Amino acid sequence: MSGHSTRTLAFLICALLASVAPAALATATGTPKPPPKPKPPHASTGAAPQPNQTTVALYGTVNPHGVETTCYFQYGTSTAYGSQTPPIAAGSGTANVKVSQPLTGLTQGTTYHYRLLATNANGTSEGADHTFTTKQTPLRFVLTRTSTVQAFGGRLTLTGTLAGGGGAGQQVLAQTSSFPYFGGFADVGAAVATNPEGGFSYELPSFTQTTQVRVRTLSPLPVYSSVLTVRVAASVTLRARATSTPGTVRLSGSVAPAENGATVLFQRVRRGYPPLTVASTTARAAGRHGSRFTATVNIRRSGAYRALVKVTNGRQVSGASRTLQLRGAPPQRLRKGRR
Repeated sequence: MSGHSTRTLAFLICALLASVAPAALATATGTPKPPPKPKPPHASTGAAPQPNQTTVALYGTVNPHGVETTCYFQYGTSTAYGSQTPPIAAGSGTANVKVSQPLTGLTQGTTYHYRLLATNANGTSEGADHTFTTKQTPLRFVLTRTSTVQAFGGRLTLTGTLAGGGGAGQQVLAQTSSFPYFGGFADVGAAVATNPEGGFSYELPSFTQTTQVRVRTLSPLPVYSSVLTVRVAASVTLRARATSTPGTVRLSGSVAPAENGATVLFQRVRRGYPPLTVASTTARAAGRHGSRFTATVNIRRSGAYRALVKVTNGRQVSGASRTLQLRGAPPQRLRKGRR
């Protein structure tokens, strides 16, 4: 072997001894190996069960890896989260621990992100991001009135609530259909916005005949209220004029709209009793827009009296006047008979 080869072999042997000498020395002298790096806790985000409109329970598992550990959920409408649950203790064991936390006060029909975090002296770990979507209560109208009678030519304020998820700030519009309802519903007036509680107040124009009313949203898939039937009563006035005969009065009045030929009943009204008809007459023409009536009536008993106009055409319903206090005939004194 040449001198050059001998020097190369010696160099390789020295390099090999240098690489194994420390380990061999440590083994020979009993020096311990460095301890393993501490493990942080492990967090695993569980799938959310089906939430309801405003609440949900979140689940997950935590392994403390032998160190006292706490955990909590982060949640929000994006992966930025922004809110978190109060911390709960997960113990200091070495096995997986199931944990859960309820969430309340959520917004209906909203998608939320959430994840579980666990932390202890060895560090913090984050579970995977998951999502859930809260349910939304279907929108529905609740009208304050379910039926009503309106005087001829009177105006009506329709109030109610758009209940359910997302009822606040909605644009709502009234629709009407006049008797006999062949033309269907048509929009009327201008749209109004519901308040933060979903409430609304809608001013309807004057009514001249019985009309069906409903309210709808202006959303692409509109929600409709139930139908409210506004029955328009004939407008009746009543006047009384005394005659020369005690207890006899001349009653007269008007009817709008024109109800020519309608029966007019003069009635005594007492609380707790049905009206008592004491006389009747017929309405006669008084121009294009009204009718009139007149009658001389013997009032036997003092009290409150009204005129009721019977209407059966369907466009309007029967209407009554305000009551008048009328004095009845004075009681007759009995003559003393001769003996």
